[in-house]
Amino acid sequence: MSTDVIEASSGRGLKLMNTKPRPLRICFISPLGYGLYHPEAKVPFGGAEVQFYLSARALARVPGFDVSVLTTVGEQPFTEVIEGLTLIARRAKGRLTEESRDTIFSGSLTVRRYTRYMAALWEMWAQFRDIDADVYIHAGAGIEVGAYALICRLLRRHFVYVIASSIDLALPCGSVSGPLKWLYPFGVRHAQAVICRTEDQQAALHNGHRRRGIVIRTAHPIPPKSSANRRSVLWAGRIHPLKQPWLFLDLAERCPEQAHVMVGMQDSGQRELWESICGRARGLPNLSFEPNLPLHRMDELFATARVFVNTSAYEGFPNTFVQATLHGVPIVSWIVNPDRVLTDQGVGFCAEGSFDRLVSSVRTLSLEERLHEDYARRARIYGVEYHSLERSVSQLKELLVSLAFHN
Repeated sequence: MSTDVIEASSGRGLKLMNTKPRPLRICFISPLGYGLYHPEAKVPFGGAEVQFYLSARALARVPGFDVSVLTTVGEQPFTEVIEGLTLIARRAKGRLTEESRDTIFSGSLTVRRYTRYMAALWEMWAQFRDIDADVYIHAGAGIEVGAYALICRLLRRHFVYVIASSIDLALPCGSVSGPLKWLYPFGVRHAQAVICRTEDQQAALHNGHRRRGIVIRTAHPIPPKSSANRRSVLWAGRIHPLKQPWLFLDLAERCPEQAHVMVGMQDSGQRELWESICGRARGLPNLSFEPNLPLHRMDELFATARVFVNTSAYEGFPNTFVQATLHGVPIVSWIVNPDRVLTDQGVGFCAEGSFDRLVSSVRTLSLEERLHEDYARRARIYGVEYHSLERSVSQLKELLVSLAFHN
């Protein structure tokens, strides 16, 4: 890919010809990210998809990079260019369920299920071949990690795996189950690079997979400082059991004197929980429930929040932690404290699984003005220093260039 190409010239030996370099082609694999590129579709997305969305858009503006995003839709496939990047929407075929994974080698349906998996693998190989990227990037544990690593090896392309959650490294196969679970650690071992979001993840990756991870932190654009009146206690996340949203409703009930805002993203597999949370939320006069908000609306809510609350059982490094710190919003967490940033950096409190401590921490930050100012100031300083999108994209760009040109 050098600009200087050595070419044989009849009767004159070798000469150097200056040619325009081909852009470095990068493809982000983001099956659940469609709703970020088309908010009007109101399709739910997760934190890993948000990071790919922000990174892809920023990288597409860098000269010398040709960026595409591979996502899925429930309609006819299409390709379009959005803000300099190419969105490739393939029709969702339906991933293997946990039940089918567990029965893939037993009973009369075994061959059919296995054949479907092999057909999906072949289809993805053809998709990758047609995209013809130099580097493919995927986040989150699953048997597809091994499939993508294998396809990239066959196509002589590079595969980068991104750790999305601490649970991905808790066991050799993470949370992946079934007889094909070995494909996940296979993919981790054979990826050309593994990106971690925290130093804790980097250590766990080395201990569990004997791999050296590269820390590129969760990041967002740096917002301007807000002069808005900060009153609300904010919660934002997917309505899913691992996020434990009912704890925030319990908090709102315990603190009726404070205004609470809950931003809930619907999960198609959790209809009963969604209806339960919506019903309880409607009955709380001090709580405003905001369903399925687009990403750009979140800055408005963080700009007016006094405290951000996280009730998850586990996370990676949440986007909401980054958004909170960049907006100067102290954090109160049920149990998640990645790299101990809440306590070591003095940007919030970790309740360590105690509901009483969760309540008292929120009340303390809500009522004690001087203390809140100190935590808010440190949060902003920390967020700007460690979690700016510009810094993250610069590190990613360096990694991608290194893979493409030096491996």
